[in-house]
Amino acid sequence: MSGSKATPAVAINKSFFASFIGLPSRMQTKVNVFLNKFMSNPRSPGIHLEAIKNAKDSKLYSARIDQKYRAIVAFDDASNTYMLVHVDNHEAAYQWAVTKHVEVNPYTRSIQLYDEAPEEERLKASGPYAASSNVASQPSVPDTTTEPRVQETVTTISTSSSPNAFAKPTPISAPVQRTSPSVRHAGPLPADYLALSENDMRRLGVPDMYVPVMLNQTTWDRFQEWSRRLPEEARVYLQLIAEGQSRSEVLSMAAESSESSASLGLEKTLPTSAISNNVLAQKAGASDDADISAESPNQPELSFRDALSTYGTQQEFVVVQGEEDLKRILDAPLEQWRVFLHPSQRGYVERNYHGPFRLLGGAGTGKTVVAMHRAKRLAAQLLKNHSNQKVLFTTYSKNLATDISSNLRLICTPDEMKMIDVINLDSFVYRYLRDKRYGYAIWYDGDDWHTSLDEIWRRAVQDVYTDTLRGVSTNFLKDEWSQVIIPQQVSSINEYLHVARRGRGTRLSRAQKIAIWNATARYQQLMKDERACDIDMAMNMVAQLLKQNPQHRYAHIVVDEGQDFSVPAYRILRALVDEHDNDLFIVGDAQQRIYGRTVVLSKCGINITGRARRLTINYRTTEEIRSAADRVFEESGSNVAESVFAAVSGKAIENGTPVVFDDLNGSTDQGGDSRSLINGPAPQVKRFATRQEEIDFVEQWIFNKCGTAANASSGEENGSAEDNAIAAKNICVVARNGDLVKKWHETLNDDLPYGAYRLDKNEDDRQEPGIRVATMHRVKGLEFDYVIIVDVEDGVCPPRTALNQAADENAREALYKQERSLIYVSLTRARKEVLLLGR
Repeated sequence: MSGSKATPAVAINKSFFASFIGLPSRMQTKVNVFLNKFMSNPRSPGIHLEAIKNAKDSKLYSARIDQKYRAIVAFDDASNTYMLVHVDNHEAAYQWAVTKHVEVNPYTRSIQLYDEAPEEERLKASGPYAASSNVASQPSVPDTTTEPRVQETVTTISTSSSPNAFAKPTPISAPVQRTSPSVRHAGPLPADYLALSENDMRRLGVPDMYVPVMLNQTTWDRFQEWSRRLPEEARVYLQLIAEGQSRSEVLSMAAESSESSASLGLEKTLPTSAISNNVLAQKAGASDDADISAESPNQPELSFRDALSTYGTQQEFVVVQGEEDLKRILDAPLEQWRVFLHPSQRGYVERNYHGPFRLLGGAGTGKTVVAMHRAKRLAAQLLKNHSNQKVLFTTYSKNLATDISSNLRLICTPDEMKMIDVINLDSFVYRYLRDKRYGYAIWYDGDDWHTSLDEIWRRAVQDVYTDTLRGVSTNFLKDEWSQVIIPQQVSSINEYLHVARRGRGTRLSRAQKIAIWNATARYQQLMKDERACDIDMAMNMVAQLLKQNPQHRYAHIVVDEGQDFSVPAYRILRALVDEHDNDLFIVGDAQQRIYGRTVVLSKCGINITGRARRLTINYRTTEEIRSAADRVFEESGSNVAESVFAAVSGKAIENGTPVVFDDLNGSTDQGGDSRSLINGPAPQVKRFATRQEEIDFVEQWIFNKCGTAANASSGEENGSAEDNAIAAKNICVVARNGDLVKKWHETLNDDLPYGAYRLDKNEDDRQEPGIRVATMHRVKGLEFDYVIIVDVEDGVCPPRTALNQAADENAREALYKQERSLIYVSLTRARKEVLLLGR
């Protein structure tokens, strides 16, 4: 290996980390020592690089870790690039490596690692397309008008597809049937897959040797058998089309692979130009309307070194800059979200937007991960420009803000963290008013240290009571206040008489409006007398103060869980940042709206026209869990518990009216369009006659999973390798409210030997052993291998008291919808298995 004179470039593939995790702990220590030596000088004689005999790819070498273990290294001599791709016992390592290929794909421009099947197997599987295997490795410009290979109609497994991100908004109207695709991968492949051409296959990243093979597949079983041999990016794209996503959307997603980053490394502080002459890197951070396409390979050919900067490569490889980078990765090798992003995710992180941007996506599609990496990127840019402004990362609840702050510290440098304020918006409002010396306390429903807001409303009604207020409940007044008067900034009785009340179920006469206005005016005066305000009043006050005092400004704002923010909240955010490029980055999912807020961003001064997109690949849950969770919304009636049990168990819902969601900007968002590319057990659904039967079942299930106390509390992420027991901390029991959580915490703590750990306002300390126990609200933003949802029954989901206090039928329907969202959130916290239990 002569090599070039350039300084060696070293990258590590995520398959290396996957194999590293499976090694004994003492061998992991040796690998760590080896990696530090390798990073220092991959040419060191002590590395013992040896070509692998009979390897399909001459770029593959072995490196000695000790007498028994070997690392597999791909070395490209022309660009002096080293890529660590695997580690194992020497015989197993050689066997793994001998059939592997590492190459730069001319279409996606990413470095691909894949398995080469024997030629005779490929020819047999290619059928009538076998002649295509002789096509040159870099074909001419694709002919996108190629006729479909199959003309007749073929039954599809799934017909759901993503909404067009560029389509004009349509008003929210009558519900349309949601389509949750089947996870039963059997029978014929759909027509969209069978219509793919040779050029389509190449544009999707399929290596030339596999193009005829994949063209010839017509059934799911054969498709799955062969897709396992493909590079990951090609397998993902083909499976998305096979599961119903449109060809054009997936081709567009694949084209994003060729875009490049301006910086590399775990900290993204290494300029791409320091190791590469990639001309595409000059377009890194392109604007949202940039046209960077990978339709043909007729672009400058990339070397391995150049390809390290493309989004597609960064999905699989990370350039490591030294011992500290390496230590941070190996300290938490399972946390791959910190390092490896799908090209579609990385694009949203790194592009520049000419104004506010909104990103939607179902649970598990990586919205929060994108938001955190986006905040890091913006902070790094501020540091580079020596700015004295900061990034605000805000979310709805304190718990989420705590979790996000902890996770940001995993991906940001200390200097970058200093440039990011992580705070939930209510806390920001409190601090702002305190710093401005406004002597008003902020009161919330449920606080026990002051007169309740309900009591203030009752006093207000009593003070201005007339017969026209007969039958008007306190809850109706509160809803009218928060859903009509506050959002539309109504400041006089004349304005209120003429204001639009869309979405409010109860019509009001002129006399009733006058009486209600008088009650709200009295409410405001009573709160003023108490030197207090509710959160909506406080937010309106802060928004007005910010307009008057433009000095308090952030350079950029990143919003997580945007579906839970109110209109006054978005007015504050608009006032906190000037209108300019990259000002607001908002991620959300109306299916996860668990606090009952609905907004139209354009009415809050936030224009996202042309800057609204969706994520559609689920990275967290299995397809079985994802599809079961989506089915929760196929019925919108009052029988929440009954319909949820039916939906999750897979029963057909006949004549059901589906739940309709918004897109945060006044149009409908069908949802249900994401796909998970991993499979697992179907959710378990059980109902019991008594609570004790439910407790007995849960405890036995946990004991069967965890085994002895020594195994389950050992602190090992994957439990004991000897008996496949899992760590108890990887199980979370989820209940509807705090009282139920308290009972389950005490019961599990007393009856099982592993201990129970109640998740509260603090972040989940993963060093603490024990079964996690939390409310449905608290698990928002978290994930666990195993989730057990308990006590799902009428009167609990939703709470009977909340239904009894609902102002009208509209309010009750909102509760049913919110309750389904809570159960959806709980189901989608599970990575591997989920149980839905109740009575």
